[in-house]
Amino acid sequence: MTPARLTTGFPFGLWEAAVPVGVEKPLIVWPRTFPVGPVPPVCGERQVEGNVSRTKVGSSGDMLGVRPYRRGDSPRRIHWGQSARHDRLIVCELASNARPVIQLVLDADPRVHAGASFEWAIRVVASFAKGWLEDGAQVGVAWAGHDVAPASGQAQILRILDALAALTGGDVPLPDVLACPRCRGFRDGLQVIVTTDRAHAPGCGACAAESQRWVILATGGPPRHGPPPWLALDAVENIPALLRGGWREAQHGS
Repeated sequence: MTPARLTTGFPFGLWEAAVPVGVEKPLIVWPRTFPVGPVPPVCGERQVEGNVSRTKVGSSGDMLGVRPYRRGDSPRRIHWGQSARHDRLIVCELASNARPVIQLVLDADPRVHAGASFEWAIRVVASFAKGWLEDGAQVGVAWAGHDVAPASGQAQILRILDALAALTGGDVPLPDVLACPRCRGFRDGLQVIVTTDRAHAPGCGACAAESQRWVILATGGPPRHGPPPWLALDAVENIPALLRGGWREAQHGS
C-alpha cells in the first residue's frame, strides 16, 4: 500500500487542508459538476445529423406547423385537410433532427488564474460537457497539449471527466491554444471558451459573435480586453446558479 495525502484548497485557495490516506490502487476523482442551462443555439448549418429534435425546420422530425406550398416542396408533406379548407396547397413543416456540435476550450494557463479559479474553470467545463452531452449534443474539449474530439453518449462523458481529472495545467497562452490546428480548424459548431478576466483574449466581439461564446471567471484582475462575455461568473457562490440560467440572459447580446 502506497502512503499518500489527500489535499484540498477548497473553496477559496487561501489555505490547504490535508489528510493521509492509504491508496491500494489508482483512483480517479472527477471534477464536481452542476446542472447547466440548455444547449446553446448553433448558428447556420453547424450541426450533424442525429436524433435530437431541434426547433429548426428540417425534413424528418416532429411537425412544427404549416405554411403555403412552395415550388419544390415534396407532395408527401401536403396537408390535405388544411389545403381543402383554404382552397390552396398547404404543407407541413417538420423539425430538423440535428445534433449540435460544441467544442469546449479551457484556458489552463496558470498565469491567468488566481485562488481557486483554475479548479472552478475545470468544474465549469465538466458541467457544460456533462449537461449538454446528456441533452444529446456532441461535445469535445481542448486545452494546451490535449484535446478530446467531439462525440456523443455516455462514453464521451466518462472520457471527458477522466481527462479533466488528470489535468494539471499548461504553460501555453490562450491565443496560442486557439491558434492550434484542433481549435483553429474547428468549423463544425459552436466553440465555448472558458477563461478568466486576466487572460489576453484575441479578436473582437464581432469576430466571435457567431461561432464563439466566452465564459469569464472573475479573479479581480485588471480590466479585460477582448470579446464580451457570454457568461460572466463574478463570484464563486454565484457560479452554480449562473450555470443553470445565467447564459439565457447573456445570449441576447452575443
